[in-house]
Amino acid sequence: MTLRGVPVDRAELRVGDTFVVGSSEVTLELPVEEPLSADETLTGEGSRSAQDMAAFVSGARALNEEQDLFRLLTLIVDSAIRLSNAERGFLLLSGGEEPVVEVARNFAQEEVHSPAYKISRTIAQGVLESGLPELTTNAQEDERFRDFHSVEDLRLRSILCVPIRISGVVGGVLYVDNRLQQQVFSEREKVLLALFSDHAGVAIRNAHTMDDLRNKKVELQSALDRVGRLNAALKGQVDEQQAELSEIREELGSARRGGRYKYDYSAIVGESLAMTRVFDLLDRYIGADEAVIILGESGTGKELVARAVHQQSSRGEGPFISENVAALPESLLESELFGHVKGSFTGADRDKPGLFQLADGGVIFLDEIGDMPLDLQTKLLRVLEEGVVRPIGGGEEVKIDVRLITATNRDIDGMVRGGDFREDLYYRLNVLPVHLPPLRDRREDIAPIALRFLAGLAHESGVARIRMSSEAMEVLSACHWPGNVRELQNEIRRAAVVSDGVILREHLSDQVKHPKTSSPAAVSGVIGDGGVTLPDLVRDLEIRLITECYERAHGNKSRASQLLGLSRFALQRKLDKYGIGHAQRSDSDVGIDPDEDGEG
Repeated sequence: MTLRGVPVDRAELRVGDTFVVGSSEVTLELPVEEPLSADETLTGEGSRSAQDMAAFVSGARALNEEQDLFRLLTLIVDSAIRLSNAERGFLLLSGGEEPVVEVARNFAQEEVHSPAYKISRTIAQGVLESGLPELTTNAQEDERFRDFHSVEDLRLRSILCVPIRISGVVGGVLYVDNRLQQQVFSEREKVLLALFSDHAGVAIRNAHTMDDLRNKKVELQSALDRVGRLNAALKGQVDEQQAELSEIREELGSARRGGRYKYDYSAIVGESLAMTRVFDLLDRYIGADEAVIILGESGTGKELVARAVHQQSSRGEGPFISENVAALPESLLESELFGHVKGSFTGADRDKPGLFQLADGGVIFLDEIGDMPLDLQTKLLRVLEEGVVRPIGGGEEVKIDVRLITATNRDIDGMVRGGDFREDLYYRLNVLPVHLPPLRDRREDIAPIALRFLAGLAHESGVARIRMSSEAMEVLSACHWPGNVRELQNEIRRAAVVSDGVILREHLSDQVKHPKTSSPAAVSGVIGDGGVTLPDLVRDLEIRLITECYERAHGNKSRASQLLGLSRFALQRKLDKYGIGHAQRSDSDVGIDPDEDGEG
């Protein structure tokens, strides 16, 4: 740098002097006074106060809207610089022994590098300790700061430092300065910045609170995730134990049935009251040699009952021949049942014994007997009355000794009344009737049946075990199962294929998870066509409502009766009638009523 043509390091400048820095010339002149603006001539100090208030309100509003702590501190410094017309601004917060510079900015909103060495830390520390604002219009000539090395070294001029109170305690300072000009700050800026710092302290406290809440939310979510993983692991263990307990209960149930009944029904899963009645009935039927007719919806296990009658009877060593009457046309069905001789019709190239002859000394089971044509009904009646069969085209009768078991899912009583089934044959068949309940009327048997199927699938596939989660089992138990046991078996087979050893709720089909309620039109189509009758529908609805309310009340009969609008005595009778709730008690709960009111 040169002044008046002479190189200098330091020199005093006078108005009119020109000095050269590199290729630039700088001339020191007095400022040119310009005419006042309209705003400045209005009310003088009043207009400036209005501007200050507008700037203060604008800054305060911005602080209220900002929740991020770092952006908030930056906004506080920028607003303080604008309010005080400062060159630079610094925000320091308490941090151990000395305050820490959190934000350092200039009037152009640029970062000030190495801020800790650009301010008078002594002044900042003093304000932090006293809690009183500090103002100097020219630090170089201020007696209070004459011995401050930072003031001298940094050539500081105008300095304003105010405390920031956070939750009533001085937690930092707001420091603004101007190194080039003196008399920049006055009492006006001091008061204005002190008010602004109080508002800034509230905003900083709120931002800290929001940060704490966010951190706690993250910690809480992390804790919830850990709890969720632990619950999942625990749930897996509980499901495993429940599966084992269910298997044990099934084994115990089979053992109890073995001691309770005269015959062994372990091949048939059933602990419900409805199936208990079936077993009691079979105990009386098996020893006889009369015809048995099994009535029930499709898929209820009629052939399983027929096989139990055969195996437990005196004919157990004899053959068991099964035929579905509805599966064959009339021409083939007659030959299948009664046989034919060679040459009796085209294609009859040899003698063929009928199923009745093959079943001699054992049992023949004719399923869907309600679909047998009337002509064959007549021939079947003759076989039952005379105990002989005559093959098609044959001249000789063959003596047979068979026990006949039939089954149908149709309303055979209605067919007799309508002339679609021979009345005399019906009387021959309906000697020992067995009514098999639909699966929806024996919901407590759903879980044991499902476990029996799972055990069979595991054996088929050669795996140790296929398990089912408690949620999946609850869905199965709540399903209506129009296809009964056969539909349940197919559902479990499908779910086992798509699962990975554990059947979860999501592995079940949509029609099981979200069963559709039958529409009035659909219901009306069922009634009167050999399907469900109105009493059946009413009974089904009653069972579903009672089961739902009983489960919602967690087995408390008093609460369940209130939900249903019944007396407790009436509810108990219906529970006994439909066998609801019997399997919901564990073995240790036998004889204990779960009601809290202590009623019997």
